Amino acid sequence: MIAAILARVAARGALGLPRTAVATGLAVAATSVVPWWRRRSINGRVETEHSRFIAAAETSLDGFCLLDAVRGPDGGIADFCATYLNRNMETFTGVARADLQNKLLSKMLPTTLGALFRELCEVVETGQPAREERRFPKPEVSAQWVRYQAVRLADGVALTCSDVTEAYRTKERLERLAEFNDSIFQNAPFSIFATDPDGIVSAMNGAAEKLSGYAREHLVGKASITILHDRRELEARARELSLPVAVATDGFQVLTANVTEGEMAEHEWTCIRRDGTRTPISLAMRGVTGATGELSGYVGIAVDVTERKAMLEYVTHLATHDQLTGLAGRAHLQDRIVQAVERAHRYGTKVAIFVLDLDQFKRINDSLGHWAGDQVLIETANRLRDAVRSSDTVARMGGDEFVVVMEDMVSLRDIEHCAANLVTRFAPEMTIEGHQLHITASVGVSVYPDVHGDARHMLKWADAAMYSAKENGRNQHLMFNEDMLRETADRLSLERALRNAIARNELRLHYQPQISLTTGAVIGMEALLRWQHPELGLLMPAKFMPLAEETGLIIPIGEWAFAEACCEGQQIREELGMDLTLAVNLSPRQFGQKNLLQVAQHALRLSGLPANALEIEITENTLMVNSAATMEMLENLRALGVRTAIDDFGTGFCNFSYLIQYKVDRLKIDQRFVRLAATDANAAAVVRSIIAMSHGLDVKVVAEGLETEQEMRFLVRRRCDEAQGYLISKPVPAADFGGVVRRYMTKTAASSRPTTARLSRLA
Repeated sequence: MIAAILARVAARGALGLPRTAVATGLAVAATSVVPWWRRRSINGRVETEHSRFIAAAETSLDGFCLLDAVRGPDGGIADFCATYLNRNMETFTGVARADLQNKLLSKMLPTTLGALFRELCEVVETGQPAREERRFPKPEVSAQWVRYQAVRLADGVALTCSDVTEAYRTKERLERLAEFNDSIFQNAPFSIFATDPDGIVSAMNGAAEKLSGYAREHLVGKASITILHDRRELEARARELSLPVAVATDGFQVLTANVTEGEMAEHEWTCIRRDGTRTPISLAMRGVTGATGELSGYVGIAVDVTERKAMLEYVTHLATHDQLTGLAGRAHLQDRIVQAVERAHRYGTKVAIFVLDLDQFKRINDSLGHWAGDQVLIETANRLRDAVRSSDTVARMGGDEFVVVMEDMVSLRDIEHCAANLVTRFAPEMTIEGHQLHITASVGVSVYPDVHGDARHMLKWADAAMYSAKENGRNQHLMFNEDMLRETADRLSLERALRNAIARNELRLHYQPQISLTTGAVIGMEALLRWQHPELGLLMPAKFMPLAEETGLIIPIGEWAFAEACCEGQQIREELGMDLTLAVNLSPRQFGQKNLLQVAQHALRLSGLPANALEIEITENTLMVNSAATMEMLENLRALGVRTAIDDFGTGFCNFSYLIQYKVDRLKIDQRFVRLAATDANAAAVVRSIIAMSHGLDVKVVAEGLETEQEMRFLVRRRCDEAQGYLISKPVPAADFGGVVRRYMTKTAASSRPTTARLSRLA
């Protein structure tokens, strides 16, 4: 409507147009300016046009204003004056219409006047309409982008403003999206090729250039993607797919043979690079359809699988080899034994299986830590590699157990010689963390076809021979025989029975009294584990505790013993009315439990035993395993009130600096020193030193294994604090402990002298 009215007005020329305003400095003489729509004619035509114009302008969704040229003294346009603005101009300018009416353009838009002013002047001078889109400078106005359309109207312009902000934002989003998509395409870590329906390359990213060795200009629009493929591979693939010869000739049809709409077909190929080198790739092809559903081309994603194949080989190696030593693992070993037996059967030779286990390796782990143990295992693997032929197999079964497989053996004498050589390989000492370690190994041997069986049984029999070598003194080799198999079966049977011992209520605790060598009074008791085996009778710990340690059963057994000892110990204290100390032994593996503190708290709550009446006995080697964790656990136990003692002191690697560090309450001298001290000067010197240094650290000393009056006199003379042993009483069940104590006290009281005097007499 506005455009139509303006067109008619412009056609009338100067009829009804305002007179020219004259600019004098910053003031504008516009008092004589009378807008054309305010004039009246006799027949009312101008008034009609005016009404129609106002109606159209005020209802327009665009901003609209009329700007009259303001000319200077030289006749040139100096500015423009707003003679009319519709309501929507307030939206575009952010200023009320009344504040803009009859204002100069330079006052309305001072910051953007330059370019706009020149364009409006050009419209007035040439009569050519102008159209331009500009960014609006006011942040408080929602119309950030405005499309200006200017049409000459007499000596001025009619200016229409349209809000195109959303269109611009949409455009920017699309541009950013296109830029983002292009960035993804170009910077993707894998190669992307696009082709037309005939296979001609239409696009490729940077990774594709790097993979193929071709620049874009070499392939795009010029060559088929099959230029990168081995023709023989394409022909072989065509035969696999049973494609016609004609299709096989067209390699691209082979590439896309299984590509269906919306689905991707992937296959491994060899990429022939521009320089002729060959690279294994995985190529996934997918069809691309247009808006109407017709096939417009294909997209292929190619990945260099050289590293993947190398990684697969590496992962396969990890799965079949030991990570610590690099030796073959259990699964790979089984395959090698099967292959060796098959070849021996075919060629009439022998296969020897050697199972090797380090002697007392656990002691190294417990005393020096697992890192040192790992170094021993690595050195063992190196020595075994050096001891065999390149065609032989060396494997690690786990822990400190190794296996050697030797093929093409002819005689048992040669096999015996090889076994002896494996044992002697450990004669030189190992230096681990500054420690000189004398390591020995036990070796068991089985031979095919002398002992018939499959790979699994060959290992089983060699393992049985190895255990026999250990039980017969270690540091030797033994050949398998049927007796060993029975021994292994007995061991497995014992393990199965031990797993059910707790559930069947077969475990027992016996208690041995401890006395003060100063007063002769019973001051405590040590809980000692027994197993009432249904067939073998009462078993001592030496018979089953190593098996419990090896299998991990020591954890549930230890937790049971802890709670049971506290309950029975408190019952004994209440029965006798005596404030006795209860000593409970913990192996290094038990002491390493994360929940040991909770186990102790539970046992104390369950039994009612005072925490200061509980004493935990650990070996000195335990102190050397993970010192930080050991210190933390000891401090937590001490915070409960629990006391600690070092059992079998003098038999491990510990020294008195650990006693200062860990603040133990008691030392227990190993019974071997006690037995020798009365007759052996060196043993006596060791005992004297332990007692003297312990007293200097305010640590009490307990002598274990006291059996004779002579041993007691020696200990009393050396001011040993406490003792336990068969001289006082053997370990007895909880029900019998009270009677033992009462009989001991009665015997002591019946003595013709007080206890202290009797002990002095013994001294």
